[in-house]
Amino acid sequence: MTTRQRSEEVERERHARGDSRSLPFLAGPAGAAAIRRVISVGTLLLIDVTAIFLGIYVALALKLVLLGQPIDSGAIWAVEQKALPLAALTLVLLFWRNRLYESREKRGSSARILSSVFLGTLIVLAVVLIGGWRFDTYYIFYASAFFVAVFVLTLRASYDSITAVILDALHFERRALLVGAPELVGPVEESLQRTSSSRGVPYRVVGRQELVGGMSSPLATGPAAGLRRALDPSNVDEVILTGSTSKSAPVLELLEECERRGIPVRLAPTTAELLTHSLRAVPAPGLPLFELHAPTLRGAAFLAKRAFDLVVGAILLVIAAPILAIAAIAIRIEGKGGLIYRSTRVGVNEREFNCLKLRTMEVGADASQAELEDQNEAAGPLFKIRQDPRVTRVGAVLRRFSIDELPQLWNVLRGEMSLVGPRPLPTRDYERLSAVHKERYKVLPGMTGLWQVSGRSELSYDELVRLDFYYIESWSIWLDLTILARTIPVVLSRRGAY
Repeated sequence: MTTRQRSEEVERERHARGDSRSLPFLAGPAGAAAIRRVISVGTLLLIDVTAIFLGIYVALALKLVLLGQPIDSGAIWAVEQKALPLAALTLVLLFWRNRLYESREKRGSSARILSSVFLGTLIVLAVVLIGGWRFDTYYIFYASAFFVAVFVLTLRASYDSITAVILDALHFERRALLVGAPELVGPVEESLQRTSSSRGVPYRVVGRQELVGGMSSPLATGPAAGLRRALDPSNVDEVILTGSTSKSAPVLELLEECERRGIPVRLAPTTAELLTHSLRAVPAPGLPLFELHAPTLRGAAFLAKRAFDLVVGAILLVIAAPILAIAAIAIRIEGKGGLIYRSTRVGVNEREFNCLKLRTMEVGADASQAELEDQNEAAGPLFKIRQDPRVTRVGAVLRRFSIDELPQLWNVLRGEMSLVGPRPLPTRDYERLSAVHKERYKVLPGMTGLWQVSGRSELSYDELVRLDFYYIESWSIWLDLTILARTIPVVLSRRGAY
């Protein structure tokens, strides 16, 4: 292709696409995306204000019912007129600050909604007290907070479900161009295809390109020309950069070119790069430096999590006692052998402990594992067999519903495990981990975690590690509660369990 032909091609591209930085709403794909975002945000705002109105109304109506009085809609509306503007403004601003109006992939879980409603209630209460508003009881605050949270969660979940069905019916998808080293692009593509989130639009990989410099030049040749042609806004919804590179110039050039074409860029970090989640700036002469810390929980965060484990773990152990008793009877009826299986696992700071489980295999099953290594179906260091011949009939049922894991509540109370955290591995698996993967053992291992509510045995080990690092970075009591709540339907559905 001659220089003149290249210039004509660039001119045609410029007139067809325009420059997204100067006219972002005139570009076809960008304009459609902007319209969808406006509709989405407007719908969410309507949902939230409606939920606030219904929450306050139900709280006031329930109080009248409990007092044996008829529901007076006029009186309730008089209170709503005074309380609704303040409550709605406070919660909408908090929701906006906590990114609850972002695209569905970025909104976060219900933990973010619950914490926002709780904080909003405290703010409204403080304003009311400072403003000298008269009220007879604090019931209106905690009751409204409860019902508002219920309505927000319910209406938003319904909205997500309905829109997911509509998008699926329309075969809507996000077209991604993967850019990076060939050895990193492959695993990212497999992860996108295998673990498309039910909360988001599924991905379809439309191309792979190696990151090279010179793609912004109309005279680009070779791989640079291929990457330039691939950056077509009519065919690509976003670019996913796989891993980092020691050369910053091609990255900056890619960002500039994608910005010009109106294509968003996302980074899929390697497992090692996830360790930078705790970056902290430190003073240094003439050079910006950042201090790195291993993923761990310290100080007040650790104490809060430990207190949460003790209280909730004790409650769950009492609730689980009848289930454990029935399971123990079934194990005993099926045959001889101990009820409890003690598996040597590696815990925090590489300390070994006995992880307690109900026995689901034949007596002496550990001795035959070496003979089954060639049947291992799990990737990486894990050992998993879908149809493990050592599992008993009762054991298969216990495993399907994770009932065999319930004795680990005692490990939680003893401080060897946490309710939520990275799963503890047997010594056989742990010895096969890389140094980076072992960083997840800086915190107490958990009975459940993001890995279990995101696919369980269907995920690769690298994906499990990524989820564990994300959990440690984003930890909160609300997040633990959310994961525990999400574990129940996942276990009942038996998704990814074997």
